[in-house]
Amino acid sequence: MIDASVIVGISATIVSFVVGYTIAKIPRAGDTSSTSSNNDSSPNEASDKVFADMGGEYKMVLVVRNDLKMGKGKIAAQCGHAAVGAFENGIRNTPAAIRKWQNMGQAKIALKVESELAMMEIYRSAKANKLNCCLIRDAGRTQIEPNTKTVLAIGPAPNVAVDSVTGHLKLL
Repeated sequence: MIDASVIVGISATIVSFVVGYTIAKIPRAGDTSSTSSNNDSSPNEASDKVFADMGGEYKMVLVVRNDLKMGKGKIAAQCGHAAVGAFENGIRNTPAAIRKWQNMGQAKIALKVESELAMMEIYRSAKANKLNCCLIRDAGRTQIEPNTKTVLAIGPAPNVAVDSVTGHLKLL
């Protein structure tokens, strides 16, 4: 004879599986994998589709202001903030690009610019090209004045798209 607690445990496991499977099949906001025929694409979905057609390798570029003379640790921290911010933005706005970037090794390249003006020109160009971006402003607790723009992350996106706005920059 089977113990009642075993039957309850098995039943609970089956019910949990069915409920979890059912919930997983419900389309979520921003999920472009559904088979809906709705053609109301947001600008972010449109850029994700454009990137999907580009193929090739994907990367993230971290554009660091060289004129601030930040220490190595400060640069590392600011680049970390930018990379995490760009990843979080990308999860919401260009999830297909994020997945491709993750599957290709998550390449990150650090480049330098010599002024805030140069960084902002690149930022505007990246935004105009519908590239995922994250601009970091320092809190001002250590080496840098509060609200100073320190690092710009661009991507993850196809190398070709990122290079179209950062290809002229030198490695940090």
